[in-house]
Amino acid sequence: MRTLPSTDWETSLVDGPHTIVVGAGIVGVSTAYYLSRRGRRVTVIEMGDIGNGASSGNAGIVALGHPPIPRPGLIRQVLGWMLNGSSPVYIRPRFDLALFRWMWDLKRACTEEHFCSSMELLTTLGRHTQSCFEQIFSDEQMSCEYHRTGWLEVYRTEKGLAQGRRDAELLERYGFEIQVLDGDEVIRREPAFKDTVVGAVHSVESAFVDPMKFLVELAERARGHGASIRTNTQILDVLTSDGGVVGVRLDTGERLEAESVVLAGGIWTTGLARKLGIHVPMQAGKGYHRDITRPSPCVGIACVLAEDHVAVTPLDDVLRLSGTVEFSGLNHRMVPRRLDMLTAAARHYLDGLALTQPVSEWCGLRPCTADGLPVVGWAPAPRGLFVATGHARMGLTLGPVTGKLVSECILDGRPSIDITPLRVDRFRSRRHPSRPV
Repeated sequence: MRTLPSTDWETSLVDGPHTIVVGAGIVGVSTAYYLSRRGRRVTVIEMGDIGNGASSGNAGIVALGHPPIPRPGLIRQVLGWMLNGSSPVYIRPRFDLALFRWMWDLKRACTEEHFCSSMELLTTLGRHTQSCFEQIFSDEQMSCEYHRTGWLEVYRTEKGLAQGRRDAELLERYGFEIQVLDGDEVIRREPAFKDTVVGAVHSVESAFVDPMKFLVELAERARGHGASIRTNTQILDVLTSDGGVVGVRLDTGERLEAESVVLAGGIWTTGLARKLGIHVPMQAGKGYHRDITRPSPCVGIACVLAEDHVAVTPLDDVLRLSGTVEFSGLNHRMVPRRLDMLTAAARHYLDGLALTQPVSEWCGLRPCTADGLPVVGWAPAPRGLFVATGHARMGLTLGPVTGKLVSECILDGRPSIDITPLRVDRFRSRRHPSRPV
């Protein structure tokens, strides 16, 4: 896995008000990019190296109009999966009150009303993030395998394709360009697929990118605009005075002054926010990838193998197989069986995998809220504390637009679109079960 050197990056020379961003995943780096681009003095604090978190190893699909996790019928499906270690969603059996509360809130969010309101917001964010990606690649001349080819959701059962058509109709209602392909057309376009494939849905306006390269290059561009990025450094406390943020205390013993602090540390945001009395309930949805040598023939477009819930992404030198959601707590233990699931799923759909070899394996912790929406907004207290996390499987897609919205809130006093449903205080006090409202 490619990472930046562990040494600190050059300190910014920009003067004026200072913002500290906690976390150098795609949300934190995007925030630093948009703030520094507008002249804000920014310091990013990352507890590991750039690219160590969930932002670097995902499928790399910029999935415009991606639906939220909670939807009608989900709980019945999850109950059938949850104790099966070979299922797309696995919940390790354990007594965990926070997990029980989160599951209860997930059940409550699986309504048609919540799904429709979430789709309205997520499709709006998708349109805005599309503009952000285009602006970044136009202005910054980045080279990280950004392909505007869309992506395919591929089906090998008629039942699955029927659901795909319904999903396509939903996205078309929100103005996205969608094509439904039969099996012959799929194989004509992508000969790597087996003739057992019955069809696919093509999300035409979406894209895919090497997520690690994108993250590293965007961090470099943020630095070029004046941001300072410090790696292998941990924030122990956010410092406050008279009800407002005044800076942070680092594990090095340093105290950095700042007028605002952005908590963009993914799943680790929950613990840091708790120290300030802020309740951001999330569960870590562990995802895996296995990179294999490129087969011949190799698909030329990012795909999701629908019935098996596995993504396939052709990168420059490997074919990435990624997916699964494992709720097993805050750990990076990799279960070999779940990695093998990725390869087994790909063999159901693709030819030419028999001669491939694993190149690398990875897991990362997606920050998942129970209501399926990110948390983006000012904390109710202390003043100057902003929270930007909870993007689950949509971190890469919504990272740039989230960074732009954070910069607007800090620099302009209000975002360019209404993000009220993403507010931090939509959850109950930490002394009570959380409840999306």
